[in-house]
Amino acid sequence: MHSSQYMRISCALAGMFLFGGNVAHAQPAAARIHLKISADTQIVDSFTRWNAATPWEQVTQYSGSYVNRPTVDLVLELQALKAGGLDFDFELVATPNYERAKLEAVEGLVDLSAETIWDDEIAQNADSLSKSDVVLANGEFEKGVYTLPTNSKLLSITSLDELRQYVGVTVGTWALDVKTMESMKLKGVERAIKIENVFLMIQKQRADFTLTEFSGTSDLSVENSGVTLVPVPNCKVAIAGSRSWVVSRKSPNSDAILTALQKGIKILRAEGRIDRALKESGFLNPKVSDWKRLF
Repeated sequence: MHSSQYMRISCALAGMFLFGGNVAHAQPAAARIHLKISADTQIVDSFTRWNAATPWEQVTQYSGSYVNRPTVDLVLELQALKAGGLDFDFELVATPNYERAKLEAVEGLVDLSAETIWDDEIAQNADSLSKSDVVLANGEFEKGVYTLPTNSKLLSITSLDELRQYVGVTVGTWALDVKTMESMKLKGVERAIKIENVFLMIQKQRADFTLTEFSGTSDLSVENSGVTLVPVPNCKVAIAGSRSWVVSRKSPNSDAILTALQKGIKILRAEGRIDRALKESGFLNPKVSDWKRLF
C-alpha cells in the first residue's frame, strides 16, 4: 500500500513556544521544514479532536477523553521538536496500524513516526532508522489484564497460574505482546488484525482477556467499538523493552530533526513534562503502582 493512499492531515504551526522558560528561536521563514509523520488512524482521530479543543502547542494537561499513550507520544514529540528549535509544519500520514506507521519511516515515505517504537525493532532497522534517547525505559511499559466486567471468575484471579486457564488475545503485529503472552503459557493466544477486533473477540467470547495499557478513567476501564473492558484488580504484566522516537535516515532533514528532537527531550525531561504527561494520561498510573506483576 502506497503512502499516497493514506489520508493526510496538514497542520500549520506558527510563532515561538515557551517551555518552562526555554524559548525556541524561530528560524527564517524560508528555513521552515515540512514534516511527514506517520500515525495509525486512531492516533490521527484522537489527536485531531484533542488539537481542536486545545492546540498541541498549548497543551499542559495530558488527561481527558481524547488522551491515550500513543497520542500523548505524538503531542510530546511535536513539543520536543519545537522546544529543540526546529521551525516546522507537518502533516499526519494516516496508516492502518502501528506496524505500517513504522514501515513508512523505514521506507523513507515519512520523516518520522508519531508513536515511540520498541528499541529492538529499531535495531532491526538500524540502516533505515535513527533513534532518539529512550522515552520509555525498560520495565515502565506495564499493561493490565483486561476482560469483560461480567467475567467475575477471571476478575477474581490473583496469580499467573490461575490466568493460565484462560485464552488471551492481542494484535498479531504487536510482536512483543504476542511474545509475552506466549511466554506466559496460557491456555491459548489468539491474534487479531487490529485493536478493534481484540475487543470484539472478547465480547464474542472467542478469547477471555487482553493486555492493554491502563487508562486515566476513574475505574481504569477502556472502551473500543462499543465494548468496555475492566482490569483484573491487583494484577499487571510488564512488556520487556524500552521505546524511543525514530527519524527516517532517508529524510533529507534527518540530521536537523534528530538534533532538535534530542535537544527537546532534554528540555522536556528537565521540566518533568514527559513523566507528568505519562502519569496524567493514566499510562504510568499511580493507582496500580503497588499492583502485583504476574509476569
